[in-house]
Amino acid sequence: MINALKGVMIALVASLLITIIFAYLFRLPIPLAGYIGPFGDFSSYGMQVVAVLRSVFVAWIFYGLFGGFSILPASGVITGVIIGNKYSGPKNKNRVIVMWSSTISAVPVFILSILDYSFGPW
Repeated sequence: MINALKGVMIALVASLLITIIFAYLFRLPIPLAGYIGPFGDFSSYGMQVVAVLRSVFVAWIFYGLFGGFSILPASGVITGVIIGNKYSGPKNKNRVIVMWSSTISAVPVFILSILDYSFGPW
């Protein structure tokens, strides 16, 4: 049970951090504004850091409310339970849960960032 909770918390926090990384290194769709990032409509390097973080947080909440906050905890629970049962050493188990929950949480952010290539511009 505790491994599932670790997986959920790490997946949610890591998704926010990965969203910030995508806004600075690739691109991220901001609701009702466009793509932010070096390969987006608005460069994140030409904006203040606080404005970028605010836009990223708004996007994280917006996309989380429209499905992300159900996908991330579910994947975090699955990751925590599987890894918790597979690895018995507590130190190694915690590291592997962090690694896999962070990796799993990067997938929805990546899909959002390339969604217009699949379905066309919004």
